[in-house]
Amino acid sequence: MASTNSIKQQNTQKKRAALFNLRAFFLLVVSFLLALYAAWIISASFGYGYSFWYGFYDSKQHIERYAPENRFRHGFEHTTVAEHKALFQKIVESVHNDGEGLSDIHYAYGTNTIPLLHDAEIIHLQDVAHLINHVHHLGIGLLLVFAALYLNHLMAMRRYGNLINSHSQLIIVAALACLIALIFFIVGAKSIFYQMHILIFPADHQWFFYYQDSLMSTLMKAPDLFAGIAVQILFIAILLFALGLWAHHGLQRTVEAQD
Repeated sequence: MASTNSIKQQNTQKKRAALFNLRAFFLLVVSFLLALYAAWIISASFGYGYSFWYGFYDSKQHIERYAPENRFRHGFEHTTVAEHKALFQKIVESVHNDGEGLSDIHYAYGTNTIPLLHDAEIIHLQDVAHLINHVHHLGIGLLLVFAALYLNHLMAMRRYGNLINSHSQLIIVAALACLIALIFFIVGAKSIFYQMHILIFPADHQWFFYYQDSLMSTLMKAPDLFAGIAVQILFIAILLFALGLWAHHGLQRTVEAQD
């Protein structure tokens, strides 16, 4: 009888451990997605680091080469570096404000003020603004899911103890990071970038612009700039995620000490 009870207790403990590990896995995934969301907000707050990437990608030379070839706008090659950075910041502020003011973005050429964006570019950036609104809603949803999961995690830890150690968490995080890196390596960052545009934006809305047709693309040196911004956001997200794990382990030690 004692042996049977011992086996049942072991089986119950294994089931609890499996459930705890599954909960911890989803909690880590949601935590990393929240870290990405927070990193994106932080990055947006300082203009996505455009001033740095402008120099990194030698955007001034790029603009001087392609702006004279633009079929819709003239004279942009005569604008200054300060104007380029100010124009990009205006685009950022507009798309983060539901697209408000996109048609009011102008640059000076001689005695004239010329709209930076033509209709197709404005429509695309308006789509981007709508996407940003949806991302904010998703971020709020993830935060609620995280709060529920984490509260359940703490309650389970008080009841059953810590059934997943730091080493196991590190393995889970490393496996997720390797999987993401493998996908980008096999498929290619540019292919993923284009495919996401195809899936996300309306089929009848233009999202790909040649440099000769778009000062927006020329100003941003797309898609190179977005690769740099993606790396930037990922780096900030990893730091935030690591900080979150450190805070969690501190709280975990406090809970264990109280018990």
